[in-house]
Amino acid sequence: MSGFNRRQLLRGLFGGAAVSVALPLLDGMLSTSGQALADGTPLPKRFGIFFWGNGVRLSKWNPSTTGAGFALSESLTPLKNVKEYLSVVSGMNIKTGNERGHHAGCVGILSGSPMISQDPMGAPYASTFSGRSIDQVIAAEIGKTTRYKSLEMAVSRSIASGEGTTLRYVSHNGPDSANPPEFEPKKLFERVFGVGFEDPEAKKREDMKVGLRRSVLDAVWGEAKALQSTVGAADRIRLDAHMTGIRALETRLASLPPSVGACAKPTSPGSLPAVDGKEPIEERMHAFSDLLALVLACDITRVFSIQFTGSVGGTVFWQVGATQGHHELTHDEPGEQPKVQATTSFTMKQLAYLLEKLKATPEGTGNLLDRTAILGSSDAAHGREHTINDYPILVAGKAGGALKGDYHYRSTSGENASMVLMSLVRAMDIPATSFGKGGGLVTKGLAAIEAA
Repeated sequence: MSGFNRRQLLRGLFGGAAVSVALPLLDGMLSTSGQALADGTPLPKRFGIFFWGNGVRLSKWNPSTTGAGFALSESLTPLKNVKEYLSVVSGMNIKTGNERGHHAGCVGILSGSPMISQDPMGAPYASTFSGRSIDQVIAAEIGKTTRYKSLEMAVSRSIASGEGTTLRYVSHNGPDSANPPEFEPKKLFERVFGVGFEDPEAKKREDMKVGLRRSVLDAVWGEAKALQSTVGAADRIRLDAHMTGIRALETRLASLPPSVGACAKPTSPGSLPAVDGKEPIEERMHAFSDLLALVLACDITRVFSIQFTGSVGGTVFWQVGATQGHHELTHDEPGEQPKVQATTSFTMKQLAYLLEKLKATPEGTGNLLDRTAILGSSDAAHGREHTINDYPILVAGKAGGALKGDYHYRSTSGENASMVLMSLVRAMDIPATSFGKGGGLVTKGLAAIEAA
């Protein structure tokens, strides 16, 4: 098929404006082996961050066995269906200092560099990153040819503000240079797939259904049907499934309730929200995950970050019966903190949904998770104590065969957590010789999680 390539788009007119929809990876774009593009270019690798605030309960988090085939802990049980893609790293320490709880751990695990303290200007504290977060280090290398260098998403709006960029944002280009995330799946959908319709009263009503009353697929359906007549049977099935998936996502996003932040003043961290102000964080996470699978499959971006909940965030996990903001809960719940543990399990359930979605999305002879690496972590080890030793770290995905999966590595000497970041950078085929700054500087990765 002459001119049939990875970058081919379906094009049409939508409200008088040109729109386009990217295609999935079809057989006609692949080499005979199915493991590279037709021109011999390797299938792309992807990198992502999944971040949650306020640490974990280490006694419920760390697996009881190490090595290959380890036993999942109570907190990690929701990840059982993707265990073969999961490496758990425990016993490692953030070496960039612990000047301020939450701030230091967040900057350390995301950048391998020390935090920069700032004038709080009346706030309890303020800080920013001193270097780029790992997603931007990687995006600078593998995000050069995609439509978006990286995409940033956030699920809960109950985040801390006024204490610098550290607590508000995950992705950083450097000091005071953050990449603000998109909180609404609908808005990210419109941005990525070209839906431009907006009701004149939308800004007043913030109605999630506005903008999806007409479909971008209607504009390109004719071209999609024409393409189906020129491809093989397998590609016809794949193309139909791709278009059906986009249609289903449009329909679901149209039915989501508006976010708390869009229709009312955001809740301050730690305070109790109104009964009708419960955040639909599970529904929002599912929508982002479904959308992200399409975005990665279409090679629209290769780098992403998801801030599920924020550092010192006040998310109320009403889904597990919590009534306090999460940060407050992690400090105030006595004893073994069963509610805090329930919020961690719930958070891992959301990560599992994303990983299972990527695993279920075919690409070549494998799936998206085969060629993706995701760093999962928080802003502290034990939230109540603000510790940064024995840090909770997850690595998910095989990164095209560069990473193991189904492995638990526990350091017995408190090794530098930046070693994990170094391994992830190199898993993206970036020939880095070092990573991090100051106490976080390392010159070697963590060989235990790397494939031989």
